[in-house]
Amino acid sequence: MIKRLIEKAAKLPAAPRILAISALTLSSISAASAASITWSTGPNFGGPDGHLGILTNGALVEAIDLAGVAGAPITVDPAGLNITFSTINSPFFTSNWFSASGGGNTDPGWSAILNTFEWQSGANVTASNFLDGLTVGHEYQVQLFAARTDCCATRTHWYGDGAGNLSTPINGNSYISIVGTFTADNSDQAIQIFDSTSNPILNAYVLRDITPAVPEPGTWAMLLAGLGLLGFSARRNKAG
Repeated sequence: MIKRLIEKAAKLPAAPRILAISALTLSSISAASAASITWSTGPNFGGPDGHLGILTNGALVEAIDLAGVAGAPITVDPAGLNITFSTINSPFFTSNWFSASGGGNTDPGWSAILNTFEWQSGANVTASNFLDGLTVGHEYQVQLFAARTDCCATRTHWYGDGAGNLSTPINGNSYISIVGTFTADNSDQAIQIFDSTSNPILNAYVLRDITPAVPEPGTWAMLLAGLGLLGFSARRNKAG
């Protein structure tokens, strides 16, 4: 989530904040910050051990709890996953909800995150800079969490990248995460959030850098030296 816009939007009164969000949404339609995202369904994140559905591969970039108000960070599973979510008031939604049920989770932090979400009334969300601060050429994985059981749970929601690639629609009460992978071609990345009734919601997301590790120069040197020794040994054996 774009931190600079969050900080600025949080300081605005209600009416200007809504106008700012609308401007962001409109400007995002023509913005060129949409790398192609490959979408897939991820782990289930509901139930007693739902927090274990948070993926941990790669390096954590950010974990965000969309609560509608800025608040204290929330750490999920301190003795295990130990992932700290920043609690924010995002600039891309105009409303929030505080009683979505915690998904039956036994972890207090994850239950609190699932109990709140941000939502947009009557309009799907297109945000050209939903993710920012990306390194061009790096491969990223974003895991999106959206669910509610208190109301309208049979609505479906899905996601897009602004370039025509869409995820599979899932029910709002399924507690199935959606995972998108992409190679950044810009410091920003567009995300679209759709709902079958044009009232999209989002509880949280986790962004991870999954770029394959590049061997250190010393590792390359050792590899080349090893290959050289193998070649020398092979020639020696052949000569013998």
